[in-house]
Amino acid sequence: MSARLSSIEEATQQAYDIFLELAGDNLTAEDVELFDSQSEEFGFIEDSVPDDSWHTLVAYDQEAEAEHFIQVSVGLEVAQGDVIYAKILISRDLDAPFCHIVWKQ
Repeated sequence: MSARLSSIEEATQQAYDIFLELAGDNLTAEDVELFDSQSEEFGFIEDSVPDDSWHTLVAYDQEAEAEHFIQVSVGLEVAQGDVIYAKILISRDLDAPFCHIVWKQ
């Protein structure tokens, strides 16, 4: 029986919603204020194939689970280069919800 997967768009939106919910507890007040004031014009949410860093942070097997997970980056495009506020690994499997966030330090 194959897993029921959400679309990449749905998982990306869910990751962004989680980011918005938890940002105040995990970013500095200055980062939250900057993101809130600049995100409409310069903000980005990018989904991609999870990078190699996840296997050291969580029990993630890239070869076995690649289609079940996406990586979502949330940040701002600024003149000095992109600022990533959160990198999120989120499951697309509707029967096995999972999310792990690496926050900007």
